Amino acid sequence: MVEVELKFQIPEARRNALLKALDPKKSEIIQLKAKYYDTSERLLSQHGVALRQRLEGTRWIQTLKAAGKSHLHRFEHNHDLGELEQAPQLDLSIYAQDAEAQHILKNALGEAQDQLKLQFETDIQRTFRVIHFEETEIEVSLDVGAVRTETAHSEVHEVEFELKSGLVQSLLAFSFEWVKKYHLWLDVRSKAEIGNLLAIQQPVSPAKLAKEFNLSKKDPANKNLRLLITQQLQHLLPNIAAISAGVAEKTHIQQAQIALDHLHLTLSLFKDWNYAVSDKWATQLGAFKHQFDHLQHLQHMQSTLGAFLQNPNTASNLAKDILYAKEKLANLVRSTQNVHHYLELLMFGLEPEDKPQAHDLKWFAQNTLQNQYKQLQEHLANADIANFESLDQLATKIHELKFSFPILTSIYDVKNLQKYSKALNDAQLAASEYQILASSAEYIQQTELEASDWFVLGWLTAKQEVYAQKLLEATEQFLVSRKFIK
Repeated sequence: MVEVELKFQIPEARRNALLKALDPKKSEIIQLKAKYYDTSERLLSQHGVALRQRLEGTRWIQTLKAAGKSHLHRFEHNHDLGELEQAPQLDLSIYAQDAEAQHILKNALGEAQDQLKLQFETDIQRTFRVIHFEETEIEVSLDVGAVRTETAHSEVHEVEFELKSGLVQSLLAFSFEWVKKYHLWLDVRSKAEIGNLLAIQQPVSPAKLAKEFNLSKKDPANKNLRLLITQQLQHLLPNIAAISAGVAEKTHIQQAQIALDHLHLTLSLFKDWNYAVSDKWATQLGAFKHQFDHLQHLQHMQSTLGAFLQNPNTASNLAKDILYAKEKLANLVRSTQNVHHYLELLMFGLEPEDKPQAHDLKWFAQNTLQNQYKQLQEHLANADIANFESLDQLATKIHELKFSFPILTSIYDVKNLQKYSKALNDAQLAASEYQILASSAEYIQQTELEASDWFVLGWLTAKQEVYAQKLLEATEQFLVSRKFIK
């Protein structure tokens, strides 16, 4: 079966209030003790699969879980093993009649199904009740306890909202009311993931990377947009969870920035593909992404210019700005407003399409691409090497086309697309370098420099002019090389 649920972490200051809202007098309380199994090579974990035996009250339940099509969905197979005093032996024969379960195990384990062994355990007190909301039944579960290995443990204090019956949209709307009231932050990491990290003595899972997206020719444009946003959320949310939990590495922040950039571009460039897209989404994501961009830029300046700054105050102020940017970002990823954004986009990706479109997918793709070409030509014509704003706008249009080009052209069978891609890539590299240099020069100009540091600004200005010229030449070369795809 497919389980639909959302999990949130609860700030310590709001835990008692949430427990009162759940009202233990109206809820059930159950102790859950579970044992999780995997191979020494963590084959199940690597494939997003969890296999456990859990004591629920007096009964042992064996459960197989696997990732679903979004962070709301997952495959779950539960088998009642009965009332037993001790944990039973792990038994995979119970999946013999379930084709999907067999496929999941075979794909993850291959011939290693006999190499499973206990990796970690959980001990959780669950307080739960079913609440009716908009003709939908939602089970709210507060889990408090710990995940343990022989040598380490991690505390658990989280709330889950599981759809028992009704609409996913109602589940999301209900969840957001609790998010606002108790300042919850969305966490897509499972107890199995946390336990596996404890077992291998790692603080965080590797950063989630972006996947290539190809348009589905058999589906209309509106559905393709939902599929694209769903995939981008699969990229974003695990990295956001690592940042929110305070365990992120540099790559998690970089990948979250890329995912936000892709979501922002998707909602800006393809908004006409689906009537349900809200104009505010791109604006909100753009403001959120700006904080990631700002931190990245400051860190880039520190690594490239830090050694050249003679004035200790300049370098010290830059370090303080980086620290402040990190703290602000840590708060933003968990903010109620941004959690609402995640939920809205999750809802959009899951809603079924019921409105036929007047044009097919190819029309939308070609129309979008041609509009981008036209805008690029206009910005190139208006670009002035002495005008920062005009060059910045040109660089932005190049960046947009660099993102959309491989997606929009994925439905075409054109042999010389590589030539166009190379010309576009040259323009993108020049655009990116120009924007970095220009922003660095602007930052330095706003800083009180000693005479010894003025050479840094002069160097930046000279390099900026070089890349401005490269940007103009590369953009013109791309527009000469490309042809409208019919």
